[in-house]
Amino acid sequence: MKKLSILLLLLMLNACNATTRLSGIIDPNYRDNFQTKKMLVMGSGMPIDEQKALEKTLEESFVRYDVQILRGLEIFPPTRDYSDKDIYKIAKSKGAETLLIVSADGRYVSETYIPSTYHPGTSTSYVSVYGNRATIDNYTKSGYTMGGYSVNKPSMNVSVRLKNTKNKETIWIAEGFSGGNAFASFSDLTVSVAKTAVEEL
Repeated sequence: MKKLSILLLLLMLNACNATTRLSGIIDPNYRDNFQTKKMLVMGSGMPIDEQKALEKTLEESFVRYDVQILRGLEIFPPTRDYSDKDIYKIAKSKGAETLLIVSADGRYVSETYIPSTYHPGTSTSYVSVYGNRATIDNYTKSGYTMGGYSVNKPSMNVSVRLKNTKNKETIWIAEGFSGGNAFASFSDLTVSVAKTAVEEL
């Protein structure tokens, strides 16, 4: 029974599926001639747990590109208020050359009802003959019902901006959509957005 529970848990974890589509553009002044070695990443319009997942994923993803990541939640705790001027000033003082801001502009949950469907049972009989004796074996499979429940799927609109901390210019901007299946959470969507943003950059 324990093995079955573990198997079901693994299947559910693997079933969590989130996809993100981003469409972005790079400012002409930064094409093919801009690199960053230290970046501050921030989340906007999302709960703290999703911001943590976002910053962790971005940090892990940028390692392969030799980019040092500063986590926004550690530098700008949500217990304090910061103006845009403060954010750029502090980012520069920490040595960050760029500021990556991921914003969740709209969050939705679509509900789909799966109607119930009855699958009737089956009955099979086998006749065995031995001389002048006959034996009948009956095998019955009970009917069952599937469906009769609702499925909730999360989705959100997102925008991503990469800013130059020295002059506050926008280097790259992207907008898009992230959605998941019934097993996905908004945290799964946030992780998908982070991975897609790194790929697009």
